[in-house]
Amino acid sequence: MRTTVILATIMLMPFCLFAQGSPVDRLFEKYSGREGYTSVYISRHMFRLFANLEPENKEFEEVFGKLTGIRILASDQKSPAGVNFFNEIMADLPAGEYEELMVVRERDQDFKFLIKEKNGLISELLMVAGGATNNALISIQGNIDLNTIARISKSMNLEGLDALQKIE
Repeated sequence: MRTTVILATIMLMPFCLFAQGSPVDRLFEKYSGREGYTSVYISRHMFRLFANLEPENKEFEEVFGKLTGIRILASDQKSPAGVNFFNEIMADLPAGEYEELMVVRERDQDFKFLIKEKNGLISELLMVAGGATNNALISIQGNIDLNTIARISKSMNLEGLDALQKIE
């Protein structure tokens, strides 16, 4: 009996660990692939591929060389009733894990820029937008500083990150 319980616990452990992903991971899992939503993931390998295509472009390597990934999740049209990325993330985000960089509130829309900082470097920038008409989540991961984030927003023309261009 004891052996059976131990084996069952060991077999279920990966599922428990998987279920404990970050709020950002859970939101991507919930909406990725569903109709009405677009999700994009750009890995560090894709950045390396781009860098190899233009080896003389040192600025590209400076800006994107330290990134480990960019994930984008957005609603395609007017968000279905009751869906609000901002409320979902903010209710689930552990207090103290992220620091607010900027908050924008318009009528029925909320935007928040958050950073996760370790040892003076930003390991993640999170842009969350939610409301009745538009939902978006952008997660940029790597070892980057605010100037790099501003340069990324300019070069990729990511909607929502344009406010960060003023950081330089």
